[in-house]
Amino acid sequence: AIGIGNDGARGVTVQSDGKIVVVGYSQIGATDDFAVVRYNSNGTLDTSWGGTGIVTTAIGAGAGFGYAVKVQADGKIVVAGESYNGSNTDFAVVRYNSNGTLDTSFGASGKLTTPMGPGDDNVRGLLIQLDGKIVVTGAANNGVDSDFAVARYNADGSLDTTFNGTGKVTTNILGSEFSWGAVLQADGKIVVAGESNSQGALVRYNTDGSLDTTFDGDGKVTTAAFSAARGIALQADGKI
Repeated sequence: AIGIGNDGARGVTVQSDGKIVVVGYSQIGATDDFAVVRYNSNGTLDTSWGGTGIVTTAIGAGAGFGYAVKVQADGKIVVAGESYNGSNTDFAVVRYNSNGTLDTSFGASGKLTTPMGPGDDNVRGLLIQLDGKIVVTGAANNGVDSDFAVARYNADGSLDTTFNGTGKVTTNILGSEFSWGAVLQADGKIVVAGESNSQGALVRYNTDGSLDTTFDGDGKVTTAAFSAARGIALQADGKI
């Protein structure tokens, strides 16, 4: 239990020391905030994290929901999700120091939000590149329906303008898309999985944010044999 209302877990990772980090949301007051809980390897709350093992973070003007978490090589913890801005939701990213305090060297006092389209933006995937850049994936409403959406940030939280010129990419496939996960290949290419018009969908991007045309000719694949992709992983041989 975390807040006064419903709590939900949406992402999990295990640190190199065996501690378990779970992220999601919790009702704190009138709205939901990002929630991050860290457990010792035996399941007890790790009190070195925020003093209690529990940290909640308000981000935008309304509710915030954490969906994905990664631990950086330096031990800092990155959480990605979405935050309500008063009219719709934006991509939201928070970075914490290893003790649960906000990392003020990242974004605005450890937090940032990014509008990807004119409507609701939803986050489901998070990747940390070897160079420390942060990749967040999900979907962006274009005013009519949703497209795959990818944002890449520098280590300080600024948008990486070497990625599509703006740090942001949206991709239409068949009509209405929603992304559920992503993987980073050894060559730096980004593969995003989800659905498009009730078909399973994959998109692969080059390191500069352009579509990788060596992937099915145009960088995009749909498979009618299943209605949506909910998970993605890379085999040792690079197959997806």
